[in-house]
Amino acid sequence: MYRLKRKIPRKKKRCKAATEAYALILRKNMTKAEALFWKFLKKRQKTWLHMFDPQAVVHGYIPDFYCPSLFLAVEIDGRIHDRKNVKRNDRIRTRRLNKHGVTVIRFKNSDVFSGVQKLLDILEEVALD
Repeated sequence: MYRLKRKIPRKKKRCKAATEAYALILRKNMTKAEALFWKFLKKRQKTWLHMFDPQAVVHGYIPDFYCPSLFLAVEIDGRIHDRKNVKRNDRIRTRRLNKHGVTVIRFKNSDVFSGVQKLLDILEEVALD
C-alpha cells in the first residue's frame, strides 16, 4: 500500500528584506565608537581603491563595516562582547563568515577612542596588501 509522505513544516528564516531594514536601522543608530570610526574611515578611504560600507548585509549577517572588494568585515566591539555567550556567538558568526571567504577584523571601543588613526593604519595595511 502507498503511504503519503507528510511534509514537515520548516522553521521560517528571517527574510532578506527584514535583514536589510534592520541594517538601515543600525546604520542610522551607530554607537559612538562606530560613528567616530566611520567619520575617519570615510575620509581616509577616499585615497584607497577599496570602499567600505557601514552595516551592510553579508551572507545574512550585518558587520559594522564591510569592504566587498576585499571580502573584509570590521567589527567594533563594546563591553557587551566580553560576556561569555556573546563571545561564543561572535566566534560562530566569524566562523560562518570565514566559510564564505570573508575575513573579520575586530577592534575594541576603547581602541577606537584612544587611537583611531592607528586602527586605520592597520586597516590600510590590510587593504593595500
